[in-house]
Amino acid sequence: MSDEYNKAKELMEENDYMIDDFGGASETIIKKAQMVLDVEFPEDYKQFLSDFGALTFGSIEIYGVFKEDFENSGVPDTVWSTLNERKLVSMPKHYVILLNTGMGEMYCMNFAELNSQNEPKITSYFPGFSEEAQQNEVLYDNFGEFLLDMVNEEIN
Repeated sequence: MSDEYNKAKELMEENDYMIDDFGGASETIIKKAQMVLDVEFPEDYKQFLSDFGALTFGSIEIYGVFKEDFENSGVPDTVWSTLNERKLVSMPKHYVILLNTGMGEMYCMNFAELNSQNEPKITSYFPGFSEEAQQNEVLYDNFGEFLLDMVNEEIN
């Protein structure tokens, strides 16, 4: 695991009163999620799913997987949310939703924008806007960096 992921997990454990998680996802569910979305999750995100499933920490809600029936799930199920956006607004298949800011912007793993470890960068996505209109601003280089920043924002 990355140093960022480990540090984020450490901070969450120190502030565990702020955690509301779904319990870790099984390897079977994680593999099924990857198959349904047609992506290979980065190691930090797989560890996050294994540790928490999905997570609310303070006021932030980080999407994950926590049940095998993706079709009859809901927020914060990343598979359900991502498939839903693909249907509703034709969101391109290289995005996987991690967080909805509540301001019309989503933070996504962008499998078309890879870092030096061949992992998806975290970029912004605005549902309902054409791919050409998307700025795809790179917010974080990897999932661990994203998670650590989210945790730090909630604590400070």
